[in-house]
Amino acid sequence: MSRILFAWELGANLGHLARDLPVAEELRKHGDDVLFAAKDLRVAEQVLTPAGFNFVQAPTTANAPRSSYAPANYSEMLIGAGFADVLGTLARVKAWAALCDLHRTEVLVINHAPTALLAARALGLPVVLTCIGFELPPAVSPLPSIRPWEGVPTERLQQADSVVLHTFNSVLDSFDQAPIVRVADLFADLPTVLTTFPELDHYGARSGALYVGPVSTLTNAVECPWPAGATRRIFAYLRPSVPGFEHMLAALRDTAATVLSVSPGISADDIKRLSSPRLKILPHPVALNATLQGVDLAVVYGTGTMADALLAGVPLLMVPQVIEQALAARRVEDLGAGTMWRPPRTAESAHAVLNDALSNSSLKHQANLFAKRYQGTAPETAARTIARIISDASLTG
Repeated sequence: MSRILFAWELGANLGHLARDLPVAEELRKHGDDVLFAAKDLRVAEQVLTPAGFNFVQAPTTANAPRSSYAPANYSEMLIGAGFADVLGTLARVKAWAALCDLHRTEVLVINHAPTALLAARALGLPVVLTCIGFELPPAVSPLPSIRPWEGVPTERLQQADSVVLHTFNSVLDSFDQAPIVRVADLFADLPTVLTTFPELDHYGARSGALYVGPVSTLTNAVECPWPAGATRRIFAYLRPSVPGFEHMLAALRDTAATVLSVSPGISADDIKRLSSPRLKILPHPVALNATLQGVDLAVVYGTGTMADALLAGVPLLMVPQVIEQALAARRVEDLGAGTMWRPPRTAESAHAVLNDALSNSSLKHQANLFAKRYQGTAPETAARTIARIISDASLTG
């Protein structure tokens, strides 16, 4: 039996824990002791408690300085998460170290948790990285811009890297560990699994990387059959916080198709106000495997749903909310399997982009090609692969 700690520190959605859960279940089948350290305890309660897993609060910072501008690269993201503060970072690393000591952790599984990864390096603890492309910066210096549509000066990227590298090495020095040369070296030479596809990697396909496809499960997803006689179907997954949410729902309501919109967080009053005989709005997840069958278009904001739709051969109209989703949407556009709703997100532009997506047969063709390319992909196989790598790390650590 191995003692394994899953670490989640950055990001704020169900996806992080949902994609770790199948792996943890595989490990539990083999008798391993699994504990989760989660950033958001409410999400942990929603996902982990029904599955019977214990969790604790991940050591995070609550007072990182807010930047007046959007981060330009991964290092600027880390600065926004408190990595310009050496003392604060050292404190969080020590908290992770204490947590690992209390749990007697033998392998740390990193799911977007750079401070935990720094603690593992400081302690010499075996690590397995399991992440989507955005959470694994490429092995270059400086780390590239995450806003490629803007002309970000190289000097700005270098300065951000310099700040973060100084913090990393100050912490490592406190633990009598050798310094690293680049920010990207924190992630280097570790067992790594990318839970996406090369075509959807935010930084582009990486030579020699292990891509296993999505690994995700939501225990509260329910079946939602399409009504009989629905000849044209549109599936939407949009939160009310997505910019242009009501404009897009209005455009969907005006189409001649049958529309199912999953909108977590929507109020009962808004469901009543925005629904129509052809537009059904649900506040909870649905079982995507069944729901996506026979769908003509998926209108989504999240990267996990993008991949699920493409695996079902469904073209995409993408409505990204954050930079990670925008980068993924650009990759799908590069594939020719989807289109993005760009600002300004007005009522008029919602109708226009929706009509264009529905009438573009090329999007469906490219989505079908993607689905055929990865026809054998199965989340269960991916979960077993990751679990095996974690088990190997516990034996060699």
